[in-house]
Amino acid sequence: MSQVSKAYFFLSGEHRTLPYSELIALSEAERKYLKIHAKLDQVVIGECEEGLFEVLRRRAALIKYAGIMFGAVETSDGVEGLRRLLKEHDTLRNLPFSHIAFRRVKRYGHNVRYADVINVIRSTLQGAPRSLNAPLIDVIVSEGVMIVGYRLFTRRMREFDARAPQRRPVYLPGTLTPLWSRVFVNLSRAGSKGLFYDPFCGVGGFLLEACAMGLKYVGSDISIRHVVGAVENLMYYGCIPQVFVADACDMPVREAGSIGTDPPYGRLTQVQCGGGLRELMECFLSKAAETLISGGYLAFAQRKDVDVEGIIDDVGLKIVERHLNWVHGALTRDIFVVRKP
Repeated sequence: MSQVSKAYFFLSGEHRTLPYSELIALSEAERKYLKIHAKLDQVVIGECEEGLFEVLRRRAALIKYAGIMFGAVETSDGVEGLRRLLKEHDTLRNLPFSHIAFRRVKRYGHNVRYADVINVIRSTLQGAPRSLNAPLIDVIVSEGVMIVGYRLFTRRMREFDARAPQRRPVYLPGTLTPLWSRVFVNLSRAGSKGLFYDPFCGVGGFLLEACAMGLKYVGSDISIRHVVGAVENLMYYGCIPQVFVADACDMPVREAGSIGTDPPYGRLTQVQCGGGLRELMECFLSKAAETLISGGYLAFAQRKDVDVEGIIDDVGLKIVERHLNWVHGALTRDIFVVRKP
């Protein structure tokens, strides 16, 4: 285990519950120690081994930035509380930093002004050397607490933009964005040593993210046209095209450490052997339970009005998490994370 430090994690506001779940999932997938001390609005405080920051650099989708925490003060103490905190840390005086970032979550700490925070830090750490290549100092205000830390990870959206569906050689309407595709892969606890499998891979969005994170992956889809598109997309981004034509009710993969997928959810969805959406979910989940290794995870989404909880229980899987996902006015989905005991 690498060195353990106090840490802060600033979460994306793009979903209420998924960013925190992704943080937990990544620590478990890569077996990096993480202990949570407090959950605030968009901020998590705890301790972790410093190797987790490297995991976030390679894999995080809904975690905006994170770093080593120096401490926290009540916002009711104002900037004087911040001044006392900085003076207590003598090591800060010679710590190189590039600049100072101040972030207020919503309207918390309205008595703490940006200009005052910057002035206090600059005057207190006036002897600290500046370096353009050094990390920055974060000051985050949330739920009556002001957190100060040294940033070691920042999410870079350009990496996701390069794989946007419209930029790929083969485009499929309704395809999830790279960021949301990565969330599913991460929630499935896909690790560097196991196999990640997507049985409804479409034109390869989830597989592209698995490839970008350096994971071992394989995909399948019932549509020959989609599989051909997935092969073309994967090769375009320098990824191995491990994709097969197969029905999710007859999976070609016999053993996988994790499964992440986005099944069809249209009301007119038909199963090759007959039946509708519920029948598809019954056979898919049954086969997923057979394919997952013991302790493996499955992350998938389905329309909220399709009752899959009973199916999950019937096939021997256990629900770990359930997240409400509003897509648009006519569609609300549930994102499930389930585990094979």
